[in-house]
Amino acid sequence: MKPQLLVGVAIATAVLAAGCATPVTSPAPAATPAQAPGPHVTLTTEKTISLPGVGGHGDVVVTDPGAHSVYIAQSPDNNLVILDTATNTVRTVVTGIPSANGIAFDDSYVFVAEAPANAVAVITKSTWQVVATVPSGGKTPDALYADPADGAIIVANDDSNNMEEFAASAPFAVRKTLALRPSPAKTGPDLGTYSVTDDRIYQSDDNDVLVIDAKTLSIQRVLALPIADGTAAKDMYYDQARHLLWIATSGPQALALDPTTGAVVATVKTASGADQVAADRERGLLFLGEGKAGVLGVIDLASHRDIGDIKIEPDFHTQDYLPSSNLVYAYLNTSNTIAVDKISVQ
Repeated sequence: MKPQLLVGVAIATAVLAAGCATPVTSPAPAATPAQAPGPHVTLTTEKTISLPGVGGHGDVVVTDPGAHSVYIAQSPDNNLVILDTATNTVRTVVTGIPSANGIAFDDSYVFVAEAPANAVAVITKSTWQVVATVPSGGKTPDALYADPADGAIIVANDDSNNMEEFAASAPFAVRKTLALRPSPAKTGPDLGTYSVTDDRIYQSDDNDVLVIDAKTLSIQRVLALPIADGTAAKDMYYDQARHLLWIATSGPQALALDPTTGAVVATVKTASGADQVAADRERGLLFLGEGKAGVLGVIDLASHRDIGDIKIEPDFHTQDYLPSSNLVYAYLNTSNTIAVDKISVQ
């Protein structure tokens, strides 16, 4: 990855249909009455897990509930570290993954972007060995998405500003490629999210969000974000219950958009820019890894409020939530440890 609630403001958001350059002006959100404060959140570190190597930068942390595992892209050490969530210990380390970056998984494999190699490593869960390496179709692969509806893995390439789709099963044949927008890009694609409910990928690219039909690998709309020049879109979460797309940015704000119209529903001030986000769907909480502030930001999805900035460590910016566990797995870059943090809500 390259890391006050404002309601009733009319924001003109450009929503560009694929192949169309006509902007659509979003209506102003309706004014709402003053809201009571959101829930109170506290964090307790249940365990600290020391990791191999020297650390210094972690790209993403991904939980895999079905495999009782957590995957950490330990970039400087060229490792994929795998934790066992039953014991909260290091299960194994897959070495030789150059600058491990984005991660995706399905029932059989874990897929890891190898940024400088312009490739994706395929790791079998049966032995935790690399069984294939797939060219990414571009330069500096980053975000990876597993699309179970189409049996595909989709990779976004930062420096060539494109995507590639390949089969999620052997021989992992390449199927399609897609040029992204804008062209040329300033920072290119970062993280995004895949929505299984509508088979869509929401992909950040500069200060836009691309709405991509995963089945056809085609851009359906471009949502232009009302953020300052030099501020980029980062990781995202699609809140299916409220039909809102939450977007972290490199600046001190997160946005909630209606992904159909592009209308901005809420702008939430944060302590700093964020990188990776994670969600507790059951309690409606969004967690943000805010690197500059070194905090875990917490947004209440129901009230659209920042309800906590929990101090973690300088440059902390990657974490994921293990569903139905109350646990966040946070990678502390400087300490080269994983903090297993229990989230309590009152």
